[in-house]
Amino acid sequence: MKILMLTKSLFLEYFRNKISFFFNILFPLVLFILFSLVFFSEDTANFAYFSNIELDIFGKSYNDEEKLLSDRGKYDAVAVIKDNEVIVYKNSNSAMVYVWIDTLVNKVKSFGLKNVVNIKETKLDYIIFSQRENIYIGTFALSIMSIGMFSVVNLFDRYKRVGTLKRLKLLPMSSLSFVFSFSISQFFISFISLVIIRLIGAFLFSISLKVNVFYFSIALVSSVIGMLGIGTLISVLFKKSAANVSQFLYIVFIFFSGIYFPLEFLPKFLKNLSFFIPVKYIVDIFKFSMGMQVINISKFFIYSFILIVFGLFLLLIGGKILFETEKVGG
Repeated sequence: MKILMLTKSLFLEYFRNKISFFFNILFPLVLFILFSLVFFSEDTANFAYFSNIELDIFGKSYNDEEKLLSDRGKYDAVAVIKDNEVIVYKNSNSAMVYVWIDTLVNKVKSFGLKNVVNIKETKLDYIIFSQRENIYIGTFALSIMSIGMFSVVNLFDRYKRVGTLKRLKLLPMSSLSFVFSFSISQFFISFISLVIIRLIGAFLFSISLKVNVFYFSIALVSSVIGMLGIGTLISVLFKKSAANVSQFLYIVFIFFSGIYFPLEFLPKFLKNLSFFIPVKYIVDIFKFSMGMQVINISKFFIYSFILIVFGLFLLLIGGKILFETEKVGG
């Protein structure tokens, strides 16, 4: 009963904190709407090709056929041109794809390869997302990052300043109970945030992605726990400057997670930095839960498992450290 009451209190307190509500829920929504409206158009399409003859056609040119085939899920259509044959892997039935195929065939024929030009259209067994849909899913990760990381930092910072932690210590309640109650409240808040994002995506941009409820639930739970753990780690390591550090990391995570800015545009050394950004993996597992195979099922469970174990460890140990520190100081 005490845990239930504390969970309810923490949940309601979140919505009374206008700054947290804005930056954790409204701000990601604002970014989603702005980037979707300003930078991307639903009429754009992505193409790529590998060719053993020099072609001047629209699309990204690959020098390695195997690399192209491994990346084909990123494009609306890809083509392999070699040995008097054109093989097209098509992942969209839009008119632009057929125009691109016709242009490709005409270009190939102009090189004198008129006798054997075979088009093999292969429908992939998975989907690719438009740039707007990528931002949409990235906003899920951004919102969870904000709720998880900032909530922990703001809560402990505020509770230490006003003396709430000292008063909580007078109650017959362990640090584990407090951490558990706080985590549950953040799950509810994260779920509400994702529902709002989904409604905005559906009504404003007509985004309707098929969700695997089982995988999505795992992605939600592991992401929230992982980001709560990171927030706790920041609070433990940077007791006096946790808020500033979390704001800095927020910007870093946005730029190096691939949510709004494609990682392909970054220099190699900066691109390598993205492998250490947890939000990148959160985006990947959410994409997987909605049908995009940016990772396989093994990686999905590995990423989710690491986020849960990492997050729980930091939450439990970090929460205890923060409580004990306050006790010694008080």
